[in-house]
Order: sequence, then C-alpha cells, then structure tokens
Amino acid sequence: MAETELSKADRQRLERRTVDHLKEFPRQLAALEVAIAEFGDEFDVARFKRAFNSPDLKVYNRVQAVEKAVGRVQNFLTDLAVDGACLAELPVGRPAKDDSKAKPSFDALRDVDVIDAGICRRLENGQKARSRLEHDYLHMSAGEVHRATKTVRQTAQEFIGPFRAWIEPYLD
Repeated sequence: MAETELSKADRQRLERRTVDHLKEFPRQLAALEVAIAEFGDEFDVARFKRAFNSPDLKVYNRVQAVEKAVGRVQNFLTDLAVDGACLAELPVGRPAKDDSKAKPSFDALRDVDVIDAGICRRLENGQKARSRLEHDYLHMSAGEVHRATKTVRQTAQEFIGPFRAWIEPYLD
C-alpha cells in the first residue's frame, strides 16, 4: 500500500486526468506516426539525418514535428504511469540520484506485472531522451533523436493496452 491514502478530491482529480489522457492518447500517438511518416515507411534514418541538419527551415520543421510528438507521447506515458501507480496505491520508492522522478512509478508497474522489464526499461530510456530533447538538445545527434523516437513509439504501442486493461477497475 501507499504511505498515504488519497483524499476523495485527489482521487477524483487523478481519475479525471487519467481518463482524459486515455481518451487523448490515440490522437497523440497518431500525431507521432504522421510525423514519422514524413521520413518514409520505415522511418529512414538517412532522410531524418538530412532533415535534422538541413538549413532549409521547411525541411527542419518536419524534424521538429517528430521531436514535439515524441515529447508529448512520452509525457502521456509518464503521466499515466505516475497517476496509475498513485490511483492503485502502489508502493513507489524514491528515484536514485541519476534516475528520472518517474522511474519508481515505472518500476512499481513492472513489479505488479502491468508491464514487463523491457517496457519498463524503455519507459525510462524514453524519459531520459525526452528530458535531453527539452534541456540538452544542442548536444543530441540526429541518430540519438531517431533512436529515441523509435523507442518511444514502440513503448507507447506496447504499454497502452496492458495499462488500460489494468487501470480500468480503478476508474469510476
């Protein structure tokens, strides 16, 4: 059990937020898919790198659409994991020094078999990549952004079904 019990108002707020995120999630994932499709059916890394390094801002804006969609989808995954762990009153520890604040919630979902270790690891990798996209962008290569995009996309596809099935009983 969690260390503190949720108040009725806090529970309702988390339930509404989770329901809203679950309703909006397909659109956000579709936006990521559309942004990725600009770089070919197989999300061609060479095309992405050329656009990433292009001085043509119309071309570069396609890269920015991917980056924004990656950040948004990762934020949704993180919010769902953190809020879901809280709603279910799972034991959530404190993050280690170099871990994201969300890692203990990812671990809690893994520990109760909502997700497997691979999805848990990719959630954390996606969170670190999202943070770098936001705060250390100048030091990221096109290849790193491309890999992060693939990670977040795969994780989103694998996470949402099991999470949705698991969280439903906690939503009124």
